[in-house]
Amino acid sequence: MEIEAKFRVTAADLRRVASLRLLAPYTLTPAPAPEQQLNTYYDTHDGRLTAARHGLRVRRIGPHTLVTLKGPAEVGPDAVHRRAEYEFAGADPSPATWAPGVARDLALALTGGVPLAPTVTITTERHILYASRSGTTVAEICLDQGIMRAGAHERPFTELEIELMPAGKRDDLTVLTAALRAHISLTPEPQSKLQQALALLAG
Repeated sequence: MEIEAKFRVTAADLRRVASLRLLAPYTLTPAPAPEQQLNTYYDTHDGRLTAARHGLRVRRIGPHTLVTLKGPAEVGPDAVHRRAEYEFAGADPSPATWAPGVARDLALALTGGVPLAPTVTITTERHILYASRSGTTVAEICLDQGIMRAGAHERPFTELEIELMPAGKRDDLTVLTAALRAHISLTPEPQSKLQQALALLAG
């Protein structure tokens, strides 16, 4: 289960947050280097995954690739997104090639086993700050800049996401969001990056 809060921010505000090392009761530790992500999303020719409010992504970070299947998001107050997520190492978006399991069965049921094709791509430079409380990492603060490409259209974006780690609590999202608002302006983003890119594709 993925639980995160998503916000639109400015590039200047991303830089401001990247310099923080303390945030209310949390210690912020930056990842050693930013992630350079290439995210390619797939669907059937008739958009079965989109119609079912699911997303299927292959993410490349350097030599590593991940396949992710995401379910419909429940979006609550302050743009907190909650959804089922299945993720594993791999580069083939075709569910028929996946290891047996819940993700494979679900994807085959949603697509009917028909071929998939790329729909949109999103390139992202992601800087990660690990938020720790009492020595335990409870959340990742992801500082994202990139470009959405959909058909002949493209659009730059800057976003901030706060994603709970297994040890994190819902209250951590609330406290971290309030603490960040003391430093920058946060505009709740109710749409996923995929939803935004698909809207761009639709013109």
